Amino acid sequence: MADRQALKATFFAFRKRERGGVLLRATVAFVIMALVLFAAFIAVFWGSVGPVIQWYIQIIEASATNDTAAIEAAGFPMEFFGFIGGLLLWLFPFYILFAAYEAACLRWMIHGETSGFMGLSLGAPTWRVWSVYWIWFVLNIAFTIVMSIVMGVIMGAMMVSTGGDPNATVTALPIVYLLQYGLMAYFAVRFAPAAATTIARRKFAFFDSWTVTKGRFLPLLGSFVLLYVIYILVSLALGAVWFATVLGSGAPDIAAAAGDSQRMTLVITETLEAYLRSLADPSTWAVIGALQVVGLVVAVLLYVAMYGVNARAAIVALEDGKIKPAAD
Repeated sequence: MADRQALKATFFAFRKRERGGVLLRATVAFVIMALVLFAAFIAVFWGSVGPVIQWYIQIIEASATNDTAAIEAAGFPMEFFGFIGGLLLWLFPFYILFAAYEAACLRWMIHGETSGFMGLSLGAPTWRVWSVYWIWFVLNIAFTIVMSIVMGVIMGAMMVSTGGDPNATVTALPIVYLLQYGLMAYFAVRFAPAAATTIARRKFAFFDSWTVTKGRFLPLLGSFVLLYVIYILVSLALGAVWFATVLGSGAPDIAAAAGDSQRMTLVITETLEAYLRSLADPSTWAVIGALQVVGLVVAVLLYVAMYGVNARAAIVALEDGKIKPAAD
């Protein structure tokens, strides 16, 4: 009976609501604060960022001309470790901000609630969503370890049973990968509404998402697949625009190199050279900047759409009595 209600979750985030602009304001606040964090990172760690960027450009230029001597001479900057350390430190406040943004979106879509600066706050919902991220992190590590062990056992068994025949091992690899990514997709979808369930229940409830998605796996999978297909198509269109406008007539003929590995290597080198030449033109930076902004908007829309899918799943679970809000 509970599963008869249609989910209709794919574009739930973009449905018209009584108050408009709530998600837009939260998104604007998130982007502004993310840019502030990024600027702070650049300012604090510029001593490490600058040399790493210069080293990276040298490597790209040397790779474009296939200059192995220049690549060896570039060496490896010691500032790289400071850059990585600074990046890891920066990720903590950024993901807290990201949790505040997701919590703001979910609270509005599920409960119709807002609070804080343009919807963003450091209240309990944000910290609960942040805790959900940590569970995802731990589960990803655990899954990777388990699948590595399983893969090792399967490959070992194949080697023993076939007397070390490498062809049998190669044949088994696609099956192992299919199993791995199939399980990954299954558990990812089953636990996808973890943050939404936590917001819906007003308490940390990561594993209650298993109950929320019971009987809903295929509709949820279909929604996520459709959203990713749309995102990929838009990304390909943006890539085509970038290729046509940034490289223009200087772009090599990639289609002519299809099936010829040596020619393809040369084409890739020519593409890098054409790209580096284009950076000398100020208009190129304007195009790249515009495409980056459009790409950012598309990425944010994808995230909001996925929040909407998860929010809808949690709302239906509340309506069907699968989950209940915690007692005040």
